[in-house]
Amino acid sequence: MTSICQFDRDSTELQVLFIVRQARSPMKPPYNIVCLSSQRWDDGMWTNKQHVMSRLAQRHRVVHVNHGLNPLPTYLYRHLKDAPADLLSPSRLLTQGVRQREEGLFIGDGFAPFFTGLFSHGSNFRDYWTFQFKVNQVRRYLQAESIDDKIAWVYHPGFGDAVDAIDADMLVYDCVDNYAEFPHLADDPAWLIERERRLCKKADVVFTTASNLQERLEPYNPEHTHLVHNVGDAPHFKRALDPDMPVADELAELDGPVIGFVGAVSDYKLNQEWILALARQRPDWQIVLIGPTGIGESGTDVGELQRQSNVHLLGHRDYEDLPRYLKGFDVATIPYRINEYTRSCFPIKFFEYMASGTPVVISALPALEEHYDLAHVAHDTDGFVEACENALEQGGDGREERLERAEANSWETKIDEMMSIVEARMEELGLD
Repeated sequence: MTSICQFDRDSTELQVLFIVRQARSPMKPPYNIVCLSSQRWDDGMWTNKQHVMSRLAQRHRVVHVNHGLNPLPTYLYRHLKDAPADLLSPSRLLTQGVRQREEGLFIGDGFAPFFTGLFSHGSNFRDYWTFQFKVNQVRRYLQAESIDDKIAWVYHPGFGDAVDAIDADMLVYDCVDNYAEFPHLADDPAWLIERERRLCKKADVVFTTASNLQERLEPYNPEHTHLVHNVGDAPHFKRALDPDMPVADELAELDGPVIGFVGAVSDYKLNQEWILALARQRPDWQIVLIGPTGIGESGTDVGELQRQSNVHLLGHRDYEDLPRYLKGFDVATIPYRINEYTRSCFPIKFFEYMASGTPVVISALPALEEHYDLAHVAHDTDGFVEACENALEQGGDGREERLERAEANSWETKIDEMMSIVEARMEELGLD
């Protein structure tokens, strides 16, 4: 099946398509969706999980199960911050691990012995506390709430075996990354690769966000694996074009053109050599990096970047404030390395940049190939510097085309497509 997200249509055509589809199909009842995530909901870097599930939670009940290990004090603090009344119910607090964040959205979590992180990834002990224990917590919550009909929506393949305990009516695997290529799994990814294979084979629907992921996973489930690529929050980032929107103070104070990047500053993705070359060859330009350092690769060394007077590592900034920063960019960049991880990577920031109207420079990422026509593509260090120069000269030229492309690739479009596939599969299985 071909996703409508793969075509460039103007926003009017997409709206008409959505209205026609809704007219042909009666409104489906709300679903109970258990999302077994690869992130914590509150980790500050909004990706597919938060974008998709926050929108689904506007109509359905969504339990987002956090990924990662928590010592008991951290778990208690986070849980009681959302649900202080659970202090009066220790049994619920320690055995169900789910608290309500807002209408339709619930956060599931678990705790682990403080020394769990000393065990290797894939070991039985670490595996239990990372995956199985959390699923057990959520299962008890579902039982206590008498929630029988449910969809399990898996992001992290590590949950692939534990998900069986939920006894879901539908199993969806939404693959947005090549997890086996994460640096912290480099020593022994075999356990995760095998678990992902088993998860794909038993899933009712498999989604992928890049053609490389599609090619790798489709053989495990040929009839029900679908490519639905990443998109962006166009309305949010179009705010950068609002004349009344002020530029972030940190950028307004800079002299010279601003070349920007938003995302994790981690060696396995970000090509520091390109950025250093740009900083040294164009000392009158300002290079701004917004995002945490070392996510996914704690050994990332940014010392050389910090020594450049025209490189500014600002760290994490709230999602709500990002349009103010993009308004201050003259050029927005995605200078990623090309490796086994990034060959399967479709950066959400691409359409976020496009929605801000800013000229965009990217590495030659395979997943973005169909959008090369609206970006400046770099293949090496000199090419990156040249692409930034060309983008700076471009300025506002092509802005309308960039906006149209961003609006045609929205979260609403993506989620409509995904839910259409899920609901069609439910009908095949007699679950409608």
